Amino acid sequence: MPDIGQPPALDAMALARENAKLRKINASLIAAIERGAQASGGGFALFQTAAALGNQVQERTAALTTALRELERVNEALKGARDEEGQARARLAAAIETINQGIMLCDAEDRVVIANRRYREVWGDLPAEPGTPFEEVVAAGACNIVLPEGQSAQDWRAFRLARHRSPGEPFVVEFRGGVWLQISERRMEDGGTVSLYTDITGIKREEEARREREVVEALRTANESLERRVAERTAELLQANIEMMAARAEAEQVNLAKTKFFAAANHDLLQPLAAARVFASALSERRMSPPNRELVRHALSALDSVDDLLTSLLDVAKLDAGVIPAAPASFALADVLRPVADEYGMIAARRRLRLRLFAGDVVVRTDPKLLGRILRNLISNALRYTVRGGVLIGHKPHRDGVLVGVWDTGIGIAAAQQDEIFEEFRRLPPGSDCTGRGAGLGLSIVQRISRMLGHRLVVRSVPGRGSFFGIVLPVSDEPAACLRRPASVPGQLHGPATLRGRTVQLIDDEPHILQGMGVLLGGWGMKVAGARSAAEALQSPDAGDAPDVIIADYHLGASTGLEAIATLRRRWGDVPCVVATADYSAEVAALVAAAGHHLMHKPVRPARLRSLITHVLTSVPFEA
Repeated sequence: MPDIGQPPALDAMALARENAKLRKINASLIAAIERGAQASGGGFALFQTAAALGNQVQERTAALTTALRELERVNEALKGARDEEGQARARLAAAIETINQGIMLCDAEDRVVIANRRYREVWGDLPAEPGTPFEEVVAAGACNIVLPEGQSAQDWRAFRLARHRSPGEPFVVEFRGGVWLQISERRMEDGGTVSLYTDITGIKREEEARREREVVEALRTANESLERRVAERTAELLQANIEMMAARAEAEQVNLAKTKFFAAANHDLLQPLAAARVFASALSERRMSPPNRELVRHALSALDSVDDLLTSLLDVAKLDAGVIPAAPASFALADVLRPVADEYGMIAARRRLRLRLFAGDVVVRTDPKLLGRILRNLISNALRYTVRGGVLIGHKPHRDGVLVGVWDTGIGIAAAQQDEIFEEFRRLPPGSDCTGRGAGLGLSIVQRISRMLGHRLVVRSVPGRGSFFGIVLPVSDEPAACLRRPASVPGQLHGPATLRGRTVQLIDDEPHILQGMGVLLGGWGMKVAGARSAAEALQSPDAGDAPDVIIADYHLGASTGLEAIATLRRRWGDVPCVVATADYSAEVAALVAAAGHHLMHKPVRPARLRSLITHVLTSVPFEA
């Protein structure tokens, strides 16, 4: 658009004012001349005045004519300038319409001056008429924007107006329908703003496609790497598993060998120990002076200690090797508590301690034999470290079932030592006034059995006041009345009249065992016949009459006590039989049970042996 400038417009206005002024002056002069001629009445004066006025009028008219011509020229120039400006505006609008980007021009007051077709296509029904405030445009367009997460329409309007008033770097906006625009704005010299809206949807889609191709390529690479690593790791794990299985097999072999070694050593050690125990027990039942009786009592105590140590060592080896099977069953808790309490009643009495029992009608589910072993270890420990007061065996409700255990009034255990006492050969420190300290394996065995059965072990102790050791057992839904066995009848188990005159056939390949057992059983009034094998027993002069009971050792050189019993039963019929052995393995126990015989472990305790024989002969319950 040509620049015609401001001065021509200002000159035209001045000439117009001058023209108007001259017209007023001409009118005034004519009026004055007419008034003067009327007043003076002189013709010459009127002539002079008219001549002067005519000159002035001529001069003014010439100036006016010049001014009018100049005014016409200026008007023509202004008209041409306006035509050129209109043409320029038209050309500008046409040029803006041809641009493939949306364009909007706003004036210094932030009102729309012009918006091209592309802008209207992008924004749809958005107001874009000249004169529309930009803030109204932003408010109307907010509904088309995909707002960022957590941003409201009001937040968007505030952001958009702030960027419009202080233009900076371009920013990107996502529209509903998947359209993306890049908005760029610049300030003009007159204070207005030009906004450029560029459709970058294709670029965004291409970028997303490129990124997708890269997430896919990366995923493929990662999968290949992962598969390779998985294959490598699998190979490593397979190798590790092979090595672990080999190590485990080796460890199992070592444990099994250790268990067999302990079993063999235990058997070899318990055989002479059993003989010594039988001789000492038989001697203790004879009349003797008090000093001699005291010596025999000490000898029996020492033999009991050796017996406990060997039995505990074998138990530890078997538990570590996992060869002790668990046989959970539902049973009345009293059926286990009462025999255990009876068994330790005399021991407590000898130590001048009270042994009390609380056995209510509670049915639990666990392995009754292993539970009895746990309780025997706990009671033995409690009696060993209790000097005065007593021991209570019982149970009480627990949130997870029933808590069964042993309370004592012993020396107690410090909190710092309550974890250490479960270690092998860990005993309370010396200095207490307790005697007869054990080997330190009882609580270790208790912990191993509790873990094997899956029962929680509970320990509470206060130094100087006493301790509690127990386990939490699950309660069974079966009624106690259906499971309760007949209670034992005191006085019948050990009455001498029950065994006096009864005959017993002993089978053992150890002569000193035969001799010791003969002395012990003979002391009870029984008639004893001893032999080292079934064949020797059948060759005896008394072999014609069947005995009341057969007691045979399990290991008989190249044969077993089960084979010997089978041979003797073919001659004598179904005579009740007891198998005595120092082999504590589950296999031997299963074989004896399958044959229908009773099992007695060596070294034989006289009280248990007498109770078992009484049970075999009279069906009085045997408290093992």
